[in-house]
Amino acid sequence: MKKIVNDIEDPRKDIFSALSCGRRIRILEIMKDKEVCGCDLIPILQIDQSAVSRHLSILKRVGLVESRKQGVKVYYRIANPRIFELLSLASEIIKEREKKLLEKLK
Repeated sequence: MKKIVNDIEDPRKDIFSALSCGRRIRILEIMKDKEVCGCDLIPILQIDQSAVSRHLSILKRVGLVESRKQGVKVYYRIANPRIFELLSLASEIIKEREKKLLEKLK
C-alpha cells in the first residue's frame, strides 16, 4: 500500500518548483554533458552574475546540481542525470497535449 503524503510535506514539490523557471531548465541542459563554471553561464544566459548565482543556488538546494570550488571559480555539474528523464517525460506530455488539441480542431 502506498503511503499518502501530505502535499505540504511532499519533497517532490521542491524539484518541480526549481524546474518552474525556463532559465534553470536551460542551465541544466547546458550542463548535460559537461561541468560548467558559473561565470561561463553569464554570457550564455545574458543575465547578471547575481541572477546566475541565484538560479544555481536553487538547483543546488534541491539536489539537481553539485559544485566544486577551484580557486575563485565555482564549477557545477549535474548531480543526477535522471533529471533528464523527467524533462523528456514532460516534453512527451506536452506533445501529447498538443496532438489532442489539434485533433479537437479538426
